[in-house]
Amino acid sequence: MTRTRDFHRFQRWTAKLRRRSLRNVLPEPREGELHLLHSVNDLRCREWQLDQLHDLIELDQREEAAC
Repeated sequence: MTRTRDFHRFQRWTAKLRRRSLRNVLPEPREGELHLLHSVNDLRCREWQLDQLHDLIELDQREEAAC
């Protein structure tokens, strides 16, 4: 092969690898998958905070009813 043909093939190959790695990094839903708007850890943290808030409100209501 000539040097220019080798060079162009190498450039196409590296571009292909670059595109493949970018596709793997980007959060893109694949066909048939559900796409989450928030990460699982964020959802767990938010649910835990809401649960704690409901517990505090319930405790406050009990204290008001006792008075």
